[in-house]
Amino acid sequence: MNKYAFIQRFSVQVSIWVLILVCGGSIQFLTFAQNPDPYVGTFKAEQADILLNITQRNNRYEGVFVAEGKRYNCVANRVVAGVSGTYSDNGQDIEFSLGKLLGEYFITTQGVTIPMKRTSVTPSFSNAPSTSPSTAAAQPAQPQVTTPTAARASGKMYTSASGYSFNSPAGWNLQGQENGGYSFLRSGQQTVLSVSPHAYPTIQAILNDIYDQNDAASNTYLKVRKERYGSNGVLATYDGTMQGTPAVLTILSLLSPYGGGVTFTTIAPRSEHTTELPQTLKSMAASAAFSKPQTSPAAEQWRNRLNGKQLLYFYTASGYSEKQTFDLCSNGTFISGGDTSASSSGGFGGDFSAVTQGGGSGTWRVGAEGNQVILIFNYRNGNTARFSVATAPNGTSVLLNNKKYFVQASPSCR
Repeated sequence: MNKYAFIQRFSVQVSIWVLILVCGGSIQFLTFAQNPDPYVGTFKAEQADILLNITQRNNRYEGVFVAEGKRYNCVANRVVAGVSGTYSDNGQDIEFSLGKLLGEYFITTQGVTIPMKRTSVTPSFSNAPSTSPSTAAAQPAQPQVTTPTAARASGKMYTSASGYSFNSPAGWNLQGQENGGYSFLRSGQQTVLSVSPHAYPTIQAILNDIYDQNDAASNTYLKVRKERYGSNGVLATYDGTMQGTPAVLTILSLLSPYGGGVTFTTIAPRSEHTTELPQTLKSMAASAAFSKPQTSPAAEQWRNRLNGKQLLYFYTASGYSEKQTFDLCSNGTFISGGDTSASSSGGFGGDFSAVTQGGGSGTWRVGAEGNQVILIFNYRNGNTARFSVATAPNGTSVLLNNKKYFVQASPSCR
């Protein structure tokens, strides 16, 4: 996701991102490694009768929700955005996530975001059901994010499918990789440093997307200073409040001679922001090098297979439905579309219904990262989205990030 558009839409929804500043599509929020574990303890909803007690056992999280007198066992794994897993409701396994942003906790489930407060660092299971949380039925949670071996072994990291490289920042710890980007933290701090590819075609296109942000609904007010940086970059600093919390965002975007480019970003509570943060971004930008995005014979085979095709994903269960399409035209352009609807009666998310629609267009290509084929979408607004590609077990459908898409002739490409 591009940072500028994100700031405009800023809200506490884990479904927006796991890493608000690294990747698109699903920028869920990055939370921070602390001691004690920030996701162990008792959490209470501020405006609803919801209580969560959760602990960590055997490299996973186990707990119990209590809502309106009912109990729901849950299990989860640590992810870049916090913890993500499922709780059991009348035999149904329902996804949820617990995240944290600038000191504020929130739970997201079934499209609803619920602000929470941690009332104790020690969970209490005195009111838990007789069934141990560890025996709760649940779908496999997302795998834990691990530091790539190559990144641990060297101070230089390279993303072949995105066509850029940079020196990793001194004193920062790599937390994860997703959608061609990286996220870093420093011990004992909440500041996030991210590196992500972008698809802007010109400096002016970047500048046009940088402006003051005023959103009363999320209590976000940010004033921006922007300037050209060198011959191929833009430097911007947002200063103000995000959801009422004083914060400073620094963004340094560079253009690649091969199209698109890379963006270096820090987002910090104002109490942690110093002139050292933009200097770190400038040092990283000085080390950046660009190359033509790589491909492979396997990637070429996939490009030929997907030319002129529509990829269709459809899912429905328990009041929730999702549809997503990508039309991949042979001239290198694409059109995407999708809609999501959800409704619920009861459960700790309460009664609700919602419908969202979205879509976009831009250019697509197929690249390679080692032996992995990557499908890359560069949207016209500067956003990027990346999917791993594989053949589904049935031999005819394809898996994008392990989600099965049907393949058919595109009705939109000519």
